[in-house]
Amino acid sequence: MGVSWILPGIPLGIALLYLGSEWMVDGARKTAARLGVTPFIVGLTVVALGSSSPELVTSLVSGDNPQIIVGNIVGSNIANVCLAIGLAAVISPIACRFAGIRFEMASMMAAVLVVSALALTGALGYVEGTVLLAALAVFLCLTYKLKRGAPETPDDHPDGEGGDRAPLWRCAALVAAGILFLYVGARAFIGGAVGLAELFGVSDLMIGLIVVAVGVSLPELCICVVAAYRKENEIVVSNIVGSVVFNSFFALGVGVVFTTVPVTHYTMAFHLPVMALSAALLALLVRRGDGVTRRQGAALVCVYSAYIALMCAFPELTQGLV
Repeated sequence: MGVSWILPGIPLGIALLYLGSEWMVDGARKTAARLGVTPFIVGLTVVALGSSSPELVTSLVSGDNPQIIVGNIVGSNIANVCLAIGLAAVISPIACRFAGIRFEMASMMAAVLVVSALALTGALGYVEGTVLLAALAVFLCLTYKLKRGAPETPDDHPDGEGGDRAPLWRCAALVAAGILFLYVGARAFIGGAVGLAELFGVSDLMIGLIVVAVGVSLPELCICVVAAYRKENEIVVSNIVGSVVFNSFFALGVGVVFTTVPVTHYTMAFHLPVMALSAALLALLVRRGDGVTRRQGAALVCVYSAYIALMCAFPELTQGLV
């Protein structure tokens, strides 16, 4: 890949991701108002699926570089929990009642633990991918069953006007346009960032864990930052929880159905435990304080910084040893 694509690809991707995240958050809130459901449900499904589309596409197009697939998902989940939630909380403290999202937090933990357990076989292939996709179906069925009759809370319509009554087609168009811009922006950013990383000769796993993971996490990061600035606390948390579930069950499941991905020793011993511990830390913070404070958000960002620093200090952690 030439420098001529690398240079415009990164800033173009960032611009499209910003616009996409703006439209996605606005469209999700208006869709929730029109359908009479809480923004949390929309964030957990429509927004999470849309913002996870770059991870899905990356998994599908990385068959020739299977280490990018697992690195993409694991690194993206860590970045989502620590970097996206952390930065959002630094901008505006996140208030989210644990009692109301107990099932979602449990689902997030189940997702990372199921991936970790399947990885113990040493490879992820068709069978493991089928299990992950079946787990996604169970998650969606349980979510619908448990949340379809959930009452709205005062936070569901922060404007205090019962929500925006824009036509449903316009709400859907905003969400669709947001998804499209997020997808195109993520592809542009990933194309430029991966090309830049390849110029420095780093490993596929390193590209997946850092460059691609951060690139495909930009939709979640942008959505969280925009939602936090707008005080849309429900979308901040549900976007990340839903994205971790969709990344683990859907994006990884689809990717390994078509390509067998060997799981390296360092992935099992270091990267997967960091992913599980990051999710557990977020769940613990929300359970103890019904949200994430600015100080706790800064701590999450520090955890992610330490994770990146360890990989830079010990490059063997990203080598393809099986």
